[in-house]
Amino acid sequence: MLLLRIFLVFLLVVGMSLSTAPANALLNDDHYDGNIFALYGSNGGMIPPRVSLKQAKEQGIPALLIYYIDDSSDCKKYAATIANLQVRYGLGVYFIPYSVDSLSPEDERGQYYTGQVPQTLLFDPEGNIAYQSVGNRPITEVENAIRALFKLDPVPPGVIKAKPFNEIQTGFAGSRSPAAPASTSTEAQP
Repeated sequence: MLLLRIFLVFLLVVGMSLSTAPANALLNDDHYDGNIFALYGSNGGMIPPRVSLKQAKEQGIPALLIYYIDDSSDCKKYAATIANLQVRYGLGVYFIPYSVDSLSPEDERGQYYTGQVPQTLLFDPEGNIAYQSVGNRPITEVENAIRALFKLDPVPPGVIKAKPFNEIQTGFAGSRSPAAPASTSTEAQP
C-alpha cells in the first residue's frame, strides 16, 4: 500500500512538471502578469495602501497618490520609479497606489482620476495638490516635487535613476522577451 502511494505521488509530480509551461512576465507589453508593484517594483507591500488619502490629509502628512492598472506597460515601468521613491521618502510621505480597475463612480478614491494611467498626484501636508502628472515620468521629476515639499534643493535631471530590483528590470529576463536583442556571444549562457 505504501509503495502504491509513493508511485502515485511520483506520477503526480512527473505529470505536473510535464504539463506546466514557464511563466513569462514581460515589461513591455500590456498583458496582465500580476501585481505590478510586487513583480516590477519589488514592493508588494504597497498593496493595499497603509492609509487612505483622507487619513493622510487628516494627519497632515504629504501623500503621493498613484492611479494604475496592472496590465499597462507604462504602469509596469513606472512601478520601479514609485518603489524607488518610497524607499527614500516612505517615512515622510504616504504612498497610496489605487488600481483603477477597483474604482467605482461613487468611490472617493477616484475623485481625482482623469481616465489616464499612470496618473500621479502629490498632496502637500494641507491636502492641496502640489504636483500632478500623467504617464511614466522621470524619477527626477517626481523626486524634485517631493523634495520641494520639504524645502530641499532639487536634483539635476538624469542624476537619479530608478535602480532595478529584479531580473526583469535588469534585462536578465530579456531572452524571453520578443523585443530583446539576440545574443551574439558564443559563451554558454547560465
